[in-house]
Amino acid sequence: MQKRYLYAILFGIPGFFVTALLTAVLLGAAAGFLWLFVFGDSPWPETTQTLLPVAALAVFLAIWAGVVIRGYRYGKGREDGRPVERRHLLIAAGATLMPIVIVILHQYRVGNLGPPSDGERCRDYCKEQGYAQSGMPARDSGDRSCICYDKKGREVLKEPLDELPAGR
Repeated sequence: MQKRYLYAILFGIPGFFVTALLTAVLLGAAAGFLWLFVFGDSPWPETTQTLLPVAALAVFLAIWAGVVIRGYRYGKGREDGRPVERRHLLIAAGATLMPIVIVILHQYRVGNLGPPSDGERCRDYCKEQGYAQSGMPARDSGDRSCICYDKKGREVLKEPLDELPAGR
């Protein structure tokens, strides 16, 4: 395989993940700008539901294409008979794994991965028992229990958290 194609791949694969992460940040910044300075809390026009994702896709493709083209040109300049440097392969592997690890750690931190929180366990338990609402005492009270409420907001059931099923 010619180095121009190899380096296009070495730049392109990690570039895909880095560009996806960068595009998500830019999309959030654009939506935040529109919310703060243009539309506010008023209803947004329907066109923004189409334009924001289309703009994000265009930005993603433009940045990623630029990264792949840069890799192609870099590889083309290195086609002088020297072997591919091992350091470049390790950098590409690290640059591929880093954004993936960042996303996984973020999702774990916000609670989408890993064991459910006590509040989630309590909510699920009360919902399974057929109650309308759930709640828990203040954390610093020392009382580790789950309270289920009826539709009128009256306490109906109080169970220790240690006795609730594990959940997910």
